[in-house]
Amino acid sequence: MITVYILGLNYLGHDASASLLKNGELIASSMEERFSGVKNDRSFPINAINFCLEFEDISINNIEVITYYLIPDLFHEKLVVPYLDKYPKPPLLDSLLDRDSQYKSVEQEIRSKLNFSKKIFFCDHHNAHIALSFFLSNFKEAAVISVDGSGEVNSTVMAVVKNNKIEVLKELEFPNSLGMLYMSITHYLGFNATSDAGKVMGLSSYGNSSTYIKQFREIIKLSEDGAYEMEMDYFEFQNKRSVWVSEKFLNTFGPTRSSDEELEEKHKDIAAALQRRLEEVFFHMGKYLKDKTNMKYLCLSGGVALNSVANGKLLQKEYFKDIFIPPATGDDGTSIGAPLYYNYCVLNNTERFPFVSPFLGPEYHENKILKIIKRFGLKYQKSNNICKDTAKLLSENKIIGWYQGRMEIGPRALGNRSIIGNPGHREMKELLNSRVKFRESFRPFAPSILSEDVKEWFEYDHPAPYMLFVFKIKKEKKEKIPAVTHVDGTGRLQSVNKEFNPRYYNLINEFKKITGIPMIINTSFNIMGKPIVESPSDAIECFLGCGIDCLVLGDYLINKESQ
Repeated sequence: MITVYILGLNYLGHDASASLLKNGELIASSMEERFSGVKNDRSFPINAINFCLEFEDISINNIEVITYYLIPDLFHEKLVVPYLDKYPKPPLLDSLLDRDSQYKSVEQEIRSKLNFSKKIFFCDHHNAHIALSFFLSNFKEAAVISVDGSGEVNSTVMAVVKNNKIEVLKELEFPNSLGMLYMSITHYLGFNATSDAGKVMGLSSYGNSSTYIKQFREIIKLSEDGAYEMEMDYFEFQNKRSVWVSEKFLNTFGPTRSSDEELEEKHKDIAAALQRRLEEVFFHMGKYLKDKTNMKYLCLSGGVALNSVANGKLLQKEYFKDIFIPPATGDDGTSIGAPLYYNYCVLNNTERFPFVSPFLGPEYHENKILKIIKRFGLKYQKSNNICKDTAKLLSENKIIGWYQGRMEIGPRALGNRSIIGNPGHREMKELLNSRVKFRESFRPFAPSILSEDVKEWFEYDHPAPYMLFVFKIKKEKKEKIPAVTHVDGTGRLQSVNKEFNPRYYNLINEFKKITGIPMIINTSFNIMGKPIVESPSDAIECFLGCGIDCLVLGDYLINKESQ
């Protein structure tokens, strides 16, 4: 049998990444930021590419096809030309033309930097998102929603996938965009528009959505055909990204908050109304697709599908029997989605490889880890039962950097590059935010919980292995886990079973034996503004530079007090 390798690339937009398929099966993937140390790195992903090739011990000559996550010619034809016709001298002219020029040179750049002479396939952006979520699911057929800021021109696509065919039912074009809506309000509230949407989602729980929901229903309206339409008089992002919102928006809601300004109740209420309206649009699209297709299953993808609060509420509507969302559902995942699209929709291969593990990044073996520890001159001990020893430290309220195995894909740590803590310690949330993450005090933390215990601790029992659903914590359990109970009584859980991650499962199970609590706090192993750590060196530097008490690298335990 001939082995066919397809290399997927995403760069120039944001969250550059590279992924490798072997005979249709995803075997390696990583974001460039993990190697470069530049958050949301958009540059040519040479480090991620090299990782993928080295993982399989192949060269670029073994690659049959390289896929790219967008069609430059379509971007030019559908967005750039109409935009210039509509706005002869738009404020965004220089940046738009620069981006257009960069996309046009992608093929030349790939061939030049990789010395690649074979086929390069340019995949429609939303087809990449759709292929990502559907072909990694175990559904034979499903309704699909791809929703983000924009692709070549579309911002939302609703479709049905069956028999390797994507049937598009509805397309919504930029600037009608849930992603741009959320980014605009994120900027208005004083955060980074492109990377801080999660902060606004967390902040929304502190506000009263009723205060401004009427205004947001005016800003984004629903139509009977499952679509939505934004009132563009409230926005400037389509013209000027420096301000994002218009004078009409400012006259309605007041002046933009600066990043160092105190958060007022008004800001929290605006975040709450935005979140509520987003959820209403999700329900609207979900109900439309169910009525239109009568499909049992739904796949979600695109950056907006990272909104775990909306995802959880949509799931609980039970329009669909199940919803699948891959962990790298944003543009970092398009380097996976585009080669999947090529494999199934162009080559028409039929053998499916449902997603079984998010741990597809680099791994450092024991001898390499030990060499790095010694290079830093750190005192360490090797544990004979690292899960039991770490669980004991957690029960003593130690904050621990947990570094194991292959790195996970996606923006959220899932148990291999995590900072972990005791959810029963009342001050743990504040300690993590102030001493370790150096971020806003309102930011919540996720509980990693044993799958078999979800039904006992949460009001809705459903697998959530990738932290992409938020559910209510049972009232009688909230006091036992104050550090992971958000202000609205919810938690963005990660359910963990033995097959998913045996070592992480054993760690949580050991903690349960000591405390009776079948969960631990899990947050990404990084500090604010930095990517999740990739190497043992990254982990040690992060550990030494913040308030983490202990570091676990494989079976090696490093205690800061002993240094």
